[in-house]
Amino acid sequence: MNYEERKEAFTVIVYLGAILVLSYSFIANMMQAMVFGAAWFKIAAVSGMSPLDSPQMWTNFMHTRSRLDFLFGGPFLPVRVAATIPWFFQYRKFVVRMAYISPLRKNFPILNRVASLLVSWVANLASLGGFTYLLVKLASIKAGIIPPTMQDLISFPSALL
Repeated sequence: MNYEERKEAFTVIVYLGAILVLSYSFIANMMQAMVFGAAWFKIAAVSGMSPLDSPQMWTNFMHTRSRLDFLFGGPFLPVRVAATIPWFFQYRKFVVRMAYISPLRKNFPILNRVASLLVSWVANLASLGGFTYLLVKLASIKAGIIPPTMQDLISFPSALL
C-alpha cells in the first residue's frame, strides 16, 4: 500500500468507527428515553401531578429514573449491543447518503465525511428529543394528567433556580 491508500484506509476505518459509535449511542439513548418515559408515568400515576409541578416532584422523578436506570442500564447492555448490529447497517446507509448528496464530496472528501457525521448526530438529537417528548406526552395522558407543552419543558430548568 502506498501513502494515499493507507491514508484512505485509515479514513474509512475512522469513519466506520464513528458511525458505529453514533449508531450505538442512538440505541442506548432510545432505551434511556424509554426509562425516562416509564419514570415519568410512575411519578405522574402515583402522585397525580406532573414531575414539573414542584422541585420535590422533580426530585422524586429523578430518584425514580435513577432506580429504573440502575435496573435497566447495565443488565441491558447486551440488548443494546445486539440491537446496534442490525441498526448499524441502516444507519451507515443514512450517513453515506448524506455524504453522497453533499456539495463537498468532490473537492473536500474528508470534510464531507465529517459533515455527514455531524448531520447524522444532529438527526440523532432531533429524533431522540422528539421520541422522549412523545413518551412523556403519552405517559402523561395515560396517567391522567395534563401533558406538558414544549414550552413547559424548555422553561422548567429556570424554575428550579
